[in-house]
Amino acid sequence: MEEVKTQKIGLVTDRLVIRTPDENDARDIFTLMSDLEIAAITGFRPMNTLSEAEGKIRRDMNSGLMFCILEKNRPEKVLGVFEVTPHKTNTVSGEKCNYEICYFLHKEARGKGYMTEVVKRMKRYLFDERMADSLTIAVLPRNDASRRVALKSGFTYEGLERKCGMNYLDEVVDLEYYTLYKEEYLNPDEKVRKEKLTIASKQKWINDGGILYPIPGYASLLTSPGNGIFRIYEQPQTKRLGLEKIDDTFRFDFKIYDLDCEDIMSKIIKTWTSDLFRESNKNLGVIFNGIKGTGKTIAAKQLCNRIGLPVIVISKPVDGMLEFIQSLHFESIILIDEAEKTFREEQEVLLKMIDGVYNDMRKLYILTTNKLSIDENLLGRPGRIRYIKEFANLSVRAVNDVIDDNLKDASLKEEVLRIVDSLEISTIDILKAIIDECNIMEAVPSDSTLNIPKAKYRMQIISFDNLDVKAHQEVKDYIKEHLVYNESVADWLRKVIGTDESKKKTKKNMDLINEMFECDVDIEWQATSSLATYIGKRIGHRTVISEPDRYGFFTVEADWGDTELWCLCNEIDIPSLYRGNL
Repeated sequence: MEEVKTQKIGLVTDRLVIRTPDENDARDIFTLMSDLEIAAITGFRPMNTLSEAEGKIRRDMNSGLMFCILEKNRPEKVLGVFEVTPHKTNTVSGEKCNYEICYFLHKEARGKGYMTEVVKRMKRYLFDERMADSLTIAVLPRNDASRRVALKSGFTYEGLERKCGMNYLDEVVDLEYYTLYKEEYLNPDEKVRKEKLTIASKQKWINDGGILYPIPGYASLLTSPGNGIFRIYEQPQTKRLGLEKIDDTFRFDFKIYDLDCEDIMSKIIKTWTSDLFRESNKNLGVIFNGIKGTGKTIAAKQLCNRIGLPVIVISKPVDGMLEFIQSLHFESIILIDEAEKTFREEQEVLLKMIDGVYNDMRKLYILTTNKLSIDENLLGRPGRIRYIKEFANLSVRAVNDVIDDNLKDASLKEEVLRIVDSLEISTIDILKAIIDECNIMEAVPSDSTLNIPKAKYRMQIISFDNLDVKAHQEVKDYIKEHLVYNESVADWLRKVIGTDESKKKTKKNMDLINEMFECDVDIEWQATSSLATYIGKRIGHRTVISEPDRYGFFTVEADWGDTELWCLCNEIDIPSLYRGNL
């Protein structure tokens, strides 16, 4: 075996320190090596006590076989381990030494390219100073992250050996082997290197009992899983991830009514297929937001069908999913329904997936949300989420079509339309409930027993759209200073103050506010179930977060996270969701 080393080793990269462990590292190493998730994907037997870590450090401290990985700016905390095991063999050309290497990182340090940085430095150290003839990495088939590191570091896929390893549960497992030879490291031939990179990047797929698994390198099977709708499948025994085909396309066994989203769909398709965006090789993120029944999920599925790429539906996070998705070597759509619930506890994983820093190929992320309570780092960040489409009330066309298709007694249509116009919000589910009631009772429901959200009132609201939060107080102070006795905010905003010659129209105070504060003042009606405006009250897609002052000013928080300034006009009217347009 290799001669025992007595000196401490310290290596550095741009961001990291790689050094010999010492006794002060015991607790951090125990934390890493007692983690069952790391043990499952790496293969070592997890530690049960701190003393095991202390013993391992004492044994490996001077052997030069174990290294700690630390960030330069946090040198007190061990975030990963790199181990080497030398194997010497006699050949016709003399004794050869191969180092088998093993590495793992704390979950907080993953997705940053750290391990690729470590392997690059350790290759130089092992070949130049430890005189290695070759390096080998053994990877459990489900360990997508380690596989990616091996391929990015220039290792060649040698093959899959069946039932040749043991995991910590004493189960026999398969291992994939990746090797880098010293000749390749010292004298890299550009043609050979490019051929190997091409082979490594041409990911193959194997159909194993209906589950599609990616196999790198020389495996001569499927170049991609093909088009269709897939979900991520986790093999129960090995935890290996693959794709299970659900169907060839999204199918709808019902009529789809007007969703009022043709413009946004055309925009998404044009952006995704444009040469300019394709050359950027970036992911594209889209959110369809709205309460249940507004058609956002149907619209998302229609968009998937129109684009025609493989669609991977994610319904829950699974271990290794981030690395698995990023390693897919084909363009695809990632559809996440109710993303704010699916990734409630794993928002960092969602961010990293959409960022796609280590993508092999670009992805189109389509997220549906009932409420925009997802990670704030997705909102206002077009590099992550480029488009947000709000799905709210049914279009006039959809209302009429649903009634015409489902109402048995056509003579009741006008009364049904009046009920719809009095709702606080309209969805397909609510409209069909009203129609079902008519069909059952043979009359339009006239009492309040039907559980539908009818608006009792309409209140007039002044909204200051696109106004910076820092300017809220300044706008309020300016308007208050210019009000005359008994003049309302709405009256002052509507007051004519001159003529805009460039636009040949009268200029009002609201135009002045727009110019001064770079916002858009609008006075509109909002349906409401009560006259009171109080903290926590819902008004459309917004929640009141401060009560009105004596001038009527108050703030609301939109479902997409923005804080907006509103003002109550105190004018009440008979509610009308569609304002007479039905």
